[in-house]
Amino acid sequence: MGRVNWFWRTLAGLFAACIAAPAPAASTDPQLSTIAVEARQAIAVINWFYVQHRACPQPARADELSAMQRELGDGFTIEPRGQFVEIRGIAMTSGWLYYAPASHPDRCTLWRKVGFDPALIWRRHRDGGKWAYDPGDGGAEQPIKLPQ
Repeated sequence: MGRVNWFWRTLAGLFAACIAAPAPAASTDPQLSTIAVEARQAIAVINWFYVQHRACPQPARADELSAMQRELGDGFTIEPRGQFVEIRGIAMTSGWLYYAPASHPDRCTLWRKVGFDPALIWRRHRDGGKWAYDPGDGGAEQPIKLPQ
């Protein structure tokens, strides 16, 4: 009888561990902070554009992408990827995808995968930019504090 109880307790513990919510990404996670620093120049350019035009640069507008490319400077490229544009820089380990919906010009998103499914996301709204971590497991995004 003792072995049967041990078996069921062990099985219940494993099951509970599998369905437990993932731990939130710590705002002090050095990997996320390092990755966020890669986007610093792109974020500065998006914020600069926003101050100048009171809107995020639109990927569908060639003149706005040219302005972004010019302000990013040497060592950066911007390439269309469907409804997104990919921003790459010589100091980036991977490209960042940028999106700004035409229906909401005051909002835009810059994001990058940080594994197979998880992603690090920066969103610009009227009130400024905020970071979030998407665990990629169907769970909710988690707001985090990282350098802007």
